Amino acid sequence: MPAMSPTMEEGGIVSWKVQEGADFAAGDVLLEVETDKATIAVEAQDDGKLVKILKHEGDKEIKVGLPIAILAEPTDDLATLKLPEVPAEAEPAAAAAAPTPVPEPEAPKETPDSKSSTPSTSTKADAKQTLFPSVEILLEENGISHEDALTKISATGPAGRILKGDVLAYLGKISVESNKKIASYIESKAHLDLSNIQLREPSAAASSTESPAATPSKEEAPKKPSKPQPVVIEKTFTIKLDAPRDEILKNIALRQHKAELAAYATKLYQESDLNDPIFEDLIAPPKNTERFKVDVKANIPFQHNANIAAFDDLFSHETKPQEEEASVTVKLTLNKVADAKERAEIFLSHF
Repeated sequence: MPAMSPTMEEGGIVSWKVQEGADFAAGDVLLEVETDKATIAVEAQDDGKLVKILKHEGDKEIKVGLPIAILAEPTDDLATLKLPEVPAEAEPAAAAAAPTPVPEPEAPKETPDSKSSTPSTSTKADAKQTLFPSVEILLEENGISHEDALTKISATGPAGRILKGDVLAYLGKISVESNKKIASYIESKAHLDLSNIQLREPSAAASSTESPAATPSKEEAPKKPSKPQPVVIEKTFTIKLDAPRDEILKNIALRQHKAELAAYATKLYQESDLNDPIFEDLIAPPKNTERFKVDVKANIPFQHNANIAAFDDLFSHETKPQEEEASVTVKLTLNKVADAKERAEIFLSHF
């Protein structure tokens, strides 16, 4: 009984699609199996003959791995074929383990087992396959045609594919048994065996020590990382108040405009034979992309002594005007552009 799912343990036979003594080809539906979930058609993996049906239509609760029929090769003579002894109630194989092979009589037999069971190491070559270059070269060197290779050479590759070792074994250059052992080893490692994996049970000590107080509260939960803050460059300039306040503010705005022009127009690469201006412009960010935001704060009082003569109250002599100073703070908030910091420094140097 084939395992139609990893959790299937037993099933029933709905109907046989092939009669006893009839031939079948690879891909033909042999029978329909009923599980606890659905009815599934079982297809033949290779060409062969249905020698004898052991479990008939309507039989249920058949354990997975229990023989339900005896198969033979297409060339076997059923009249002289010696059938293997099948016990009335065989021990079913484990669902996930590889099934125990049926004892071989004079001619090789096989039972319709699970699709996931280990296939025969030597099968008939697939006539529609495209041969590997290594196989093609080996066949040509030894004068073997493509048709002869597909009909005479037994394939150990997946889905009836002929491998280089199959050709060498056919030519007698390597041992046939060694080639089969290698193929069997590869097939055994092709499927992951999870039959021995068990869920870990929590220990009694761990369950007893666990309490509501031990569970972390919402306040103790790890905090989400804060968003990265933008880079800010700030510089303070000192200016002399030697003109009216409005003119000083206009002068500051003019200097800001000129500094921005210089920051965006300055080339950040040196002229040389190794640098191509066209290439540098292609890899650079677009010129109209904003690199930084400018925030200028001028600490200028509304009234100040700008070129105004001061008189001494005691002697009535004209004295030199006192030079007043004020601070101008320039704050640049950088955007996520590759050359933003370099151009911001150029702005500050031209301000």
